Amino acid sequence: MTSKLSSPFCPWATRRLMAGSGESVQRLELAILIVILIVATVLRTWGLESAPPGLTHDEASNGHDAAGVLEGVRPIYFTVGYGHEPLYPYSVALLMALLGPTAIALRLTTVIWGLIVIVLSYALARRLFGPLTALLTAASMALSFWCVMTSRVGLRAITATATFAASAYSFWRAFDLSDSKPAQTAGHRWIWWSLSGVFLGASIYTYMASRAMPAVYLAFLGYLFVLHVVARSRARRENPPDEPVQPASAQGGQGSESLKSRPESGEMISILARGGEGATLFQENWIGIALLLLIAALVASPLVNYLITHPEAEQRIGQLGTPLRQALRGDFRGLWDHVMGSLPMFTFQGDPLWLYNIPGRPLLDLTVGAFFYGGLLVCLWHLRSPRTTFLLLWLIVGVSPALATGPDATTLRSIAAQPAVFMTASLGLATLIRYLHEHSGPWGQIATVGAVGMLFAVTGVRTAYAYFDVWAEHRDVRVAYHHALVKQAHYLDTHPEAGTVSFSSIYPGRFHDPYSMEVSLDREDLSLRWFDGRFALVIPSANESRVLIPSIAPLDEVFEPMFEPHASLMHTEYFRPDDLVTHFDVYQLDGAGALTTVLLTVEDSLVSWSRADAFPIAAPQFVYEPLAPPVEVGGVVSLLGYDLRTPALEPGEEVELLTVWRVRDRFAPEAVAFTHVLNHEGRVIGQLDRLDVPSWHWEEGDVFVQLHRFPIDSDTPPGLYPVQVGMYDREGSERLPVLVDGARVDDRILLHPLEVGRP
Repeated sequence: MTSKLSSPFCPWATRRLMAGSGESVQRLELAILIVILIVATVLRTWGLESAPPGLTHDEASNGHDAAGVLEGVRPIYFTVGYGHEPLYPYSVALLMALLGPTAIALRLTTVIWGLIVIVLSYALARRLFGPLTALLTAASMALSFWCVMTSRVGLRAITATATFAASAYSFWRAFDLSDSKPAQTAGHRWIWWSLSGVFLGASIYTYMASRAMPAVYLAFLGYLFVLHVVARSRARRENPPDEPVQPASAQGGQGSESLKSRPESGEMISILARGGEGATLFQENWIGIALLLLIAALVASPLVNYLITHPEAEQRIGQLGTPLRQALRGDFRGLWDHVMGSLPMFTFQGDPLWLYNIPGRPLLDLTVGAFFYGGLLVCLWHLRSPRTTFLLLWLIVGVSPALATGPDATTLRSIAAQPAVFMTASLGLATLIRYLHEHSGPWGQIATVGAVGMLFAVTGVRTAYAYFDVWAEHRDVRVAYHHALVKQAHYLDTHPEAGTVSFSSIYPGRFHDPYSMEVSLDREDLSLRWFDGRFALVIPSANESRVLIPSIAPLDEVFEPMFEPHASLMHTEYFRPDDLVTHFDVYQLDGAGALTTVLLTVEDSLVSWSRADAFPIAAPQFVYEPLAPPVEVGGVVSLLGYDLRTPALEPGEEVELLTVWRVRDRFAPEAVAFTHVLNHEGRVIGQLDRLDVPSWHWEEGDVFVQLHRFPIDSDTPPGLYPVQVGMYDREGSERLPVLVDGARVDDRILLHPLEVGRP
C-alpha cells in the first residue's frame, strides 16, 4: 500500500515537511503534535477553577451522579433532571476517586476527554489524508473557541465526540486492510471491525445526539453499494460477454494501486469505470460493516431496552422532538424553520445563548470558515473517494441534531460532527498549502509556513481573549453559572463553624442549587436547608443556625417581623456592581426566638374538615367539623396554624395567607402545598399551588412558613367563601391525607372563611 505521506492531498509532504528523511520527518511530526497538545492543555486548564465562573445545574447534576457512583449508586441511566446517559458520570467518578468529589475533578474529566478527541481526530485525519492534514486538524481543534468551550464545562456531550471518533478510526484501520493479503490481515480486520462496533455502541451511552451516528455507516454502506452497481454496470458495457473482466492489477499496471492508496481524481474515475475496484470495495467490506453494526446494537441494547421500558425517564426527547413528529405527519414547516435557523451556525450566526457561547458567535471564525468551505469543495471534487465521502457523511449526520432542534445550543448539539468539521477545514487549508508549495520558490514556501504559523497564533490569541476576557467575565455568564452560590460555598469553606446553614435561593429544588452546593462545598459537617425567601421562611430545629440570603432571593417583607428581631448580621460579601446578584448576607439566627414569634402569630387558628362538596352561601361553617391544631398531613408534616392576613377583600384583589408547618419526616416525592378559595358549589375561584421549602430537604423538627398570595376572580359576588389548604404529590397529583389519631378523615384542611365585599 502506498504510504499515507504520499497522499494526493499532500504529495509534497515527504519532500517538504521541514525536509529530511522519513524518520526525521516523523520525529518532527511527533514534536509538533506534542507542542499542539501542550498548547491545548494550557487553554483547557488555565484558570479552570474560575472560568467558567461557577456551575450550571446540569454540571452539578453530573457531579452529584458521579459522587453517587463512588457511593455505590450505579444505574444504567441517570434520571436526574431531564435524564442523561451514564458514560460521563462514570468517567467523572474515576477522577473523583483520586481527587475527591469536587468541581475541579468534574471539569478535569472534560479536559481529558477533550484532549482524547484531539488525539483521535489527529490519528484518523492522518490515516485518511496524511500527516499535514492531521497536524492542521489537531492545531485547529486545540485553538478553536468551540473546542475550548466544550472541553472546559462539566457536560457529557464531549464523550459522544470521542467515542465516535474512536469508532471511525477503528473502522478505517479495518477498511485499509482490505487490499492486503488475506492470510496476514484477516484476523486484524475482524478485530478492528469489532472495536469499531464496540465504540459505536458505547456512543449511545454518551449523549442524545450520538443516536444519529450509526446512520454514517449505513449511508456509507449504501455508497459502497452504489459504487459496486455502477462499476459492475460499466464493466459489463466495456467487456462483452466473450471478454472476461480483467482484475485491476492485470490491466496494464495502470490500476495496480488500490483505491485506498488514494489516486488522483482522474485515475480514480478510471479505476471505477473499469469495474474492478468499485465492486471489490463493497464485496470486501459489507460483512465487516454489518458486523460492526451488529456489535454496536448488542453493546447498546441494555440502555436501549431500559429507555424503551422506561419512556418517562427521558423527558428531553418529548421537548425537542416536536418538529420531527410533525414532519412524520407530513407537516415540515417546523423542521424547515429549525434547519434554516441553524444552517448559518458554521460561519454566520451561531448559538444565541450565553450558556455555551458568545451569543451569535459562529462555530468557526472567518478564516477557518473559509478553509472549511474550501474543504467542502475538495470533498465534492473527490466525491468518488470513500475517504472524502465518509467525511461528508459524518459531517451531515453529526450536525443533523442541531439542524433538527433549532439554533439554540448548537454548540453542544452539533458536537458529534466536531472532528469532521475541522478535518474538512484542514483539508481545504492543506490543499492550498500544497498548491502554494508547488507553485512558489523557497521564499514563497517559507512565507507559506510563516503565514500558517501566524494564522494559528492569531487564532489562539483571539480564542483566549474571547473565552477568558469576554465570555467568562460577562454578567450573563456569571448568572448562568450561579457564581454567587459558588462564592457562598467558598465562604463556608473558609469559616470553620459547623452546624445548620439555611440558604435562600430562587432555585431551591432538588436538582438545582442543592446539587451545585454539594459539588462546590468542600466539607461535609454542615446540615443544609433550602427555601426561597421571597415566598417562604425556614426555622431549623437547631436553636442557633446561619442563614445565607443573596440579593436575588431576599426575604419578603411579611417575614421581617419573624426574622429580624432574632437575626444578627455576621457578614456581607459584595460582587461586581454590574452583577445581577450584587451580594449575599450571612445572619446568625436565634431559632427558638423566631419560632416563638411565629407561633404567637398563629395561636388563634381555627381549622376544620368537612365531607361536604357544597357549602351554604351565608354560613359555610355550618358543614364544618372542628380539628385541633396541629393537624397531621400524610404522616410527614403538620399544620401548626395560619394567619389569613386579608380576611376581607374585594373581587379581583389578592388573598394573603401564611401557613405554618412542622416537619415530621422527609418526603422523597415532590410535595406541593395547595390553597383554594371555593364558592358555595365547591368550585375554585382563586388558588395557588406551590411550596418553596422543597420536601426532599425537609428535616424532622424544622418549622417553615409558606406565603400564599393570589387573586380571586374579579366577578366574585359578595359573601363568605371557604378556604382550603393541604398537600399533594406533584407526580401523581394525589393529595396527602389529613389524619386524626392516625386515621384519615379528609384530604384538605378548611380555614376560616374569606369575606368578599362589594367593589
